[in-house]
Amino acid sequence: MPEATQRFFDHQPESVKAARDFATRTLKTWGLEDTGDIRLVVSELATNALTHGSDAEHGFLVRLAPSADGIRLEVHDSRDPHRPLSELSSLDPTAETGRGLVIVDGLSALWGVDPRQPRGKIVWSHFPIALPTTALSAVEGVRTC
Repeated sequence: MPEATQRFFDHQPESVKAARDFATRTLKTWGLEDTGDIRLVVSELATNALTHGSDAEHGFLVRLAPSADGIRLEVHDSRDPHRPLSELSSLDPTAETGRGLVIVDGLSALWGVDPRQPRGKIVWSHFPIALPTTALSAVEGVRTC
């Protein structure tokens, strides 16, 4: 199975696109082509980390980890230890912002928030996507029939 991969991104608006591109490249090397849902969640979580969870000196980190039951996406921030909005139903329907976690909730099988040491938090999401057999066998050195 491929190993988890991660990358640090600076605190700048261009980093959101760079994080999406990083996710796309990583997932393609794992044999996944249809990565739109994961890309969108990366974009939402990276935007939140940039806007609310990091400062100029400490950007954010994106980590992708394959497992037997899917892909885990993590976005680590460094400033805000507070959990993001957990009551999604309390959103103001007339508000022009604040729907990122609704998107994360709708596209991820599971998502949550864990504390990060020494500061910040990890917002994670899980996608029950199986890696292609050819990608797994190539990485593990197993011959397929």
